[in-house]
Amino acid sequence: MSKPEFNSLNAIFINCTLEKSPRVSHTSRLIDVSKGIMERENVSVDEIRFIDHEVPPGEKPDMTEYGWENDEWPELFKRVMKADILVFATPIWLGDKSSVAKKLIERLDGMSDKTNEKGQAIY
Repeated sequence: MSKPEFNSLNAIFINCTLEKSPRVSHTSRLIDVSKGIMERENVSVDEIRFIDHEVPPGEKPDMTEYGWENDEWPELFKRVMKADILVFATPIWLGDKSSVAKKLIERLDGMSDKTNEKGQAIY
């Protein structure tokens, strides 16, 4: 039996830590373990530390159209859409995800009405 090959897969990790780079966080350490497994299996891996980017809250594809001066989400979302695997990691306090993770979910939800060339939902 041949070993499965994963070299055609792309994964993206979105780190929802509250720690800006270059600070190490527990969340980044956990991501490193999972990334290492994927990289050993020849999966192409990308990573975004969400807090390092100017991404305002909101559910619109580009919040600059709604009064925000900057919004890196449109460019970050292109990276998300290139991936076959999306992993977002968050610290948990008192059973709840970080505010950064909540903002990521909000921004992902704002793209949920998008469709591909066949009219199918992109998610």
